[in-house]
Amino acid sequence: YADEWNAVFVPAARWKELDARLDTLIAACGRRPGDVRRSLMTGLVFGRDQAELERKLEQRGRTAPELIERGLIVGTPDEVSLQLERWAQAGVYRVMLQWLDLDDLDGLAALAKAVL
Repeated sequence: YADEWNAVFVPAARWKELDARLDTLIAACGRRPGDVRRSLMTGLVFGRDQAELERKLEQRGRTAPELIERGLIVGTPDEVSLQLERWAQAGVYRVMLQWLDLDDLDGLAALAKAVL
């Protein structure tokens, strides 16, 4: 009966596996895979430039590849845009990004400018 599947903090490789499994289940119920939209809710570490990104990663004690492997979106404006584009190409039609830097409204505006 679902209209949408929302994956949460899923790395790209795992998402592909789950997406294929969902297609199989949908077909088994006599529906078309396109009947169920795909969305993603995940974390974000965004830096307006490389130096800001490095500071945020250092505060979290993780590297960008480690966080991306865990399913987060990580990077500068161009890097985040590229990662979001890859998700779109994989069939994700909507992404909800968790913004934890609540006091950084300028950073949020920079993110919006970069990806919208």
